[in-house]
Amino acid sequence: MQILSVQPLRGPNLWSNAIPLLIQVKLDFTQQQNLSDGEVQILFDLAKANCPFLQYNAALNVTQQLTWATAQLAIYLQKQATFNVHYIAYKPTIIPTVYNVVYQYQTESIGVEVIEYAGVLINLILEGKDIKQALNQFIEQLISSKNALDIDLQNLIAACETKQIPFCLPDDELPMHIGYGVKGFDVSISDYKSTLSKLPTIFNTKEQATVPIIAITGSNGKTTTTRLIAHILHMAKYKVGFTTSDGIYVDGLMIDKGDTTGPASAQMVLRNKNVEVAVLESARGGIVRAGLGFKQCDFGIVTNVQNDHLGIADIETMEALAQVKQVIVNATKKEGFAILNADNPYTLQMAETAKCNVAWFSANEKMLGHNNGNQKILFVTDGKVYFQNGSEKTFIIDVNDIPITFNGRLAFMTQNALAAILTCLLFGIDAHVIAKAVSCFYPSEAQTPGRMNIYKFKKCQLLVDFAHNPEGFAGIAAFLKNVDSNVKIGIIVGTGDRKIEDIKQLGKLSAGMFDVVLIHQVKFLRGHTADEIVAWLVEGMQQENASIKWQRIPDEAEPLLFALNLVEQENTMIVALSDVLNEPADLVKKYQEVY
Repeated sequence: MQILSVQPLRGPNLWSNAIPLLIQVKLDFTQQQNLSDGEVQILFDLAKANCPFLQYNAALNVTQQLTWATAQLAIYLQKQATFNVHYIAYKPTIIPTVYNVVYQYQTESIGVEVIEYAGVLINLILEGKDIKQALNQFIEQLISSKNALDIDLQNLIAACETKQIPFCLPDDELPMHIGYGVKGFDVSISDYKSTLSKLPTIFNTKEQATVPIIAITGSNGKTTTTRLIAHILHMAKYKVGFTTSDGIYVDGLMIDKGDTTGPASAQMVLRNKNVEVAVLESARGGIVRAGLGFKQCDFGIVTNVQNDHLGIADIETMEALAQVKQVIVNATKKEGFAILNADNPYTLQMAETAKCNVAWFSANEKMLGHNNGNQKILFVTDGKVYFQNGSEKTFIIDVNDIPITFNGRLAFMTQNALAAILTCLLFGIDAHVIAKAVSCFYPSEAQTPGRMNIYKFKKCQLLVDFAHNPEGFAGIAAFLKNVDSNVKIGIIVGTGDRKIEDIKQLGKLSAGMFDVVLIHQVKFLRGHTADEIVAWLVEGMQQENASIKWQRIPDEAEPLLFALNLVEQENTMIVALSDVLNEPADLVKKYQEVY
């Protein structure tokens, strides 16, 4: 047996919402694939004297038997060290001899430690050896590890969990933190015991320890929706902390740059004493890898579930991807709201199992058929946005007055705006304040960096957008149909960890919306060569248009400059997608005067 990966989960996750502290392990039993059921049963019988829980189950195949036994050992070892743990679950991967398994932990370091011991014991069992000596040795080592733990810290954590007071665990750089936002505070090592004794008087209820949390996930539109919600709340005089794919912001200032859509970034916002409301973009990768950075949110928004990231981290189907997105809904408080897209079949299904209130947004008035008479729905009809609250219908704003929709021409931006407006209405923001805020939120470098940013040059325009999957490309294609330009030049890049058919589809869509396609494949290789990805893109383009004009931009060339040098006619539109440009705003400033 081989342990391929070990990953602690620290918040609500794909496996469990009720038990957020899990260790996720990938186990490979390829070397044992020729073992028969009978051989495994004999080996289990030999080990049963020391591990009575190792019962043979005829309903399981060999790999499942061994996966289950490994997880049981991880739980058993922790229990021998007096940890109160019990939860186990496992799932197959596309490789029959490789399984993902999770088991519960209370202390992360020991939770990680036990899987190594469990792996050794399973291999001893598979060799038909006596495990008694190794088992006793591992139990002694775990008890010693537990005794070395800071008991005051463990007691403080246990007290917070009992009282449902949110907290952030200490690490090498940050201290223990109790409460969120303006209601939270750091606790130094020397203050663990005194804080424990004062905890009941510091927070009488769990609500006194936290700030409103708005979590946003989805395949497309997360960042724009996050930024628009933060903008509306800022206009309503709240101090907002938010995470996005380009950075962390608190009260209008960037405090960290980069892709900050994982749980560690969420906790950075929740630790900040200036934050009155947390708006947290929560991407698929962070949810799968480590869970959410919080146990509960007040609003859980799912913008959509679309074809993206399939084949990564054992998420192979749209249904599995939807389950990842639904983690946000499952983490929404019972009295809170799941904000769901009524135009998307996968988000429609999420309402069926939601344990919280559900509110809908739709760019299609026909979806009102889902209303049971008392639901809350934000929808568009005849270019106007209305809020239906039971039998009461309220006009909010004209779509033409929402700049990011480009007069309603961008359907995906309309949906992003609807998600943000509905959330803020349910948050309690006055409709007039929302309308005013939305009307001054522009597709620009300042407010939506990398999302529908348009720059003017002497002979052409440049559109920069983060679109990186087939649905995103299709949205740009729909927009470009209404753009009057003599020549449309596209700069694209493929991403190596996507399915080959999806990469080809990007090429196909590109050939349908551009006169000339430029490919700059120097990054996002992720397991493939640049030549392979380019070949797939070109194959897709030629399926759509056998005579499409295309070029591969040399690796050493700067792609925007390369495109600008191809511009011959006035009124040319250059479109750069998929984050192909590095620091586009800086490039524009550099080239605008010359071109």
